[in-house]
Amino acid sequence: MNSSSSSTPVGTGPTFADWIFILFVIGALALVAYLGEIAFEHAQQTEKSKRNGEALVAWLGTASAERFNPDYPVKACAGGGDPKASTWGACLEHLMANDFKTMQNPFKGKAPEFIEQCNPADKSLTGEIVLLKNTPTPAGSAVPSISSKLAAEDSIDQKLQLSIGICDKGSYLVKVSDIEF
Repeated sequence: MNSSSSSTPVGTGPTFADWIFILFVIGALALVAYLGEIAFEHAQQTEKSKRNGEALVAWLGTASAERFNPDYPVKACAGGGDPKASTWGACLEHLMANDFKTMQNPFKGKAPEFIEQCNPADKSLTGEIVLLKNTPTPAGSAVPSISSKLAAEDSIDQKLQLSIGICDKGSYLVKVSDIEF
C-alpha cells in the first residue's frame, strides 16, 4: 500500500465554540458561588435570630422556677402579686433595659420587636420575635388552646403557657419553643 496520499491534519486545540462553552461554564460557577454566599449570609442571620429566641426561652425558663419566691430580685417580672401591677409590659421593659439590652435583630441591626405572627407578604418582619400566650379552652373543646399575642397590659401574676418563634428571611415562622412562665 502506498501511503503517499496526504490528509489535512486534525486540530487538537479548542475551537471558538469550545471557548464560548468554557466561558459559559465559568460564568455559571461564579453565579452559583455568589448566590451560595448570599444564601449562607441569610441563613446566618436566621440562626442569630433563632439564638435570640433561645436566649429569651432560657431566661423565661430560669425565671419561671424562681419568680414566685417573695425575694425574687426582678420585681417587674415577679409572679403572685397584684394582677394589675404585675404586667408583661413592665417585665419586658426591664428585660430590654438590662438582660437583653445588647440583643439585636441581625436583619435590621436594632432591638427585635415582639409581634403576633409572621407574614410572608410583609418582609419587614424578618428577624422579629413571635411571642404568644396559649390559653386553654374548656374541656371537650375541639381546639385545646387559643394563641394570642402577649400584650403589654397582660397580667403575669399567674403561670402562663408561652410559645416563642422568630421570622426568617422570608418572614415565615420558625418555632423556637413552648415554655411555661
